[in-house]
Amino acid sequence: MKLTRRQEIFIHRLLDLYWELNRPIHYSLLAERVGVSPFTAYDMLRLLEEKGYVTSEYRIGSEKPSVGRSKVVFEPTKLARRRIEELATGADLGDWDSTRARILARVRTGEFQNRILAEEMLARVPPKAPETLRYCFEVMMVLMLRLGRGTGRHILAERLPQFLELKGAISRSGLLLLGGFVLGLLADENAIDLDRDQSIIKQVERYQALVMEMEPNLCRRLGDGIKDMFVLVFQS
Repeated sequence: MKLTRRQEIFIHRLLDLYWELNRPIHYSLLAERVGVSPFTAYDMLRLLEEKGYVTSEYRIGSEKPSVGRSKVVFEPTKLARRRIEELATGADLGDWDSTRARILARVRTGEFQNRILAEEMLARVPPKAPETLRYCFEVMMVLMLRLGRGTGRHILAERLPQFLELKGAISRSGLLLLGGFVLGLLADENAIDLDRDQSIIKQVERYQALVMEMEPNLCRRLGDGIKDMFVLVFQS
């Protein structure tokens, strides 16, 4: 379910307070942290509860447990934690699924077999792309396409299972090694000049830095996408 930027801020602040105090949070405390009125914070938390990002319960005030007035407190759900993890890595997983499908469709039609188009795609990948998964996916796609139909592609086909563990869990270390390995294959086949093609080296370095910061579930999604993409490239 889509969230507005304001709703994401409330979730983030609620999580901060929850981890800081290790207990459910009263809406007035969240209101102080966000800088809004208690009524606004309460209404927002109820809305987030309807969307599944927050749960609430009524508790008796601890200062007078027998006769104290009950108050409502809120706690973030697993969905809220997952959403913040996605935001921290710059990944909108819903958008990623559709983006991956569009890119694979273009690979399937052979659009990126043209070296000029592949170079243009690499050139327009921004150094600080906010879409982590798309950035890493596009970098690996262009590198694999540059292998052409030579020996390097066949070597990669033999080694890819070792990097992505096609029959098991996809590891962060495998994704990191894959970037350097493909770069090495390109150098061996003289598809790139490591002294002159500094932009490609920087793209791989950026790819590896982003993978280092990825949550495990994002690593799995990236690895699955790379596997699907390689099958299409190898069959072309």
